Amino acid sequence: MSTKTDFTPSGIKLEGPYENDRNGEHADLYKAIIREAFNVTDVICGHHLVYQVEDKRDDGFTYTFVEEVPSADTLIFDHAVAKKIWGEENFKWFLMQLALEPIETRDAKLAEYYYARGK
Repeated sequence: MSTKTDFTPSGIKLEGPYENDRNGEHADLYKAIIREAFNVTDVICGHHLVYQVEDKRDDGFTYTFVEEVPSADTLIFDHAVAKKIWGEENFKWFLMQLALEPIETRDAKLAEYYYARGK
């Protein structure tokens, strides 16, 4: 599906389907950001953005936890994530630019900024 189809005939946006389709359309971008920010490998983009972390403890065991980011915008505007992606000095500028961008074009702008870093 596409976010373009997630509206009623009179133009009301259907938030649940829109979010699902947005996550699907931009899954590669969100996965790349999560992998970099949280140093993980397994990421699933469904209705929420899900990843798995391992916690190696002094008892000799490794504990696995499933973490869940509730929405793309929660990921995008998380200050800890933004600092890892754009650095302590620059992250606020990027977040302000993304906040000014409408949802319909925010992910394209995010991809532009993210991939322009040259990493």
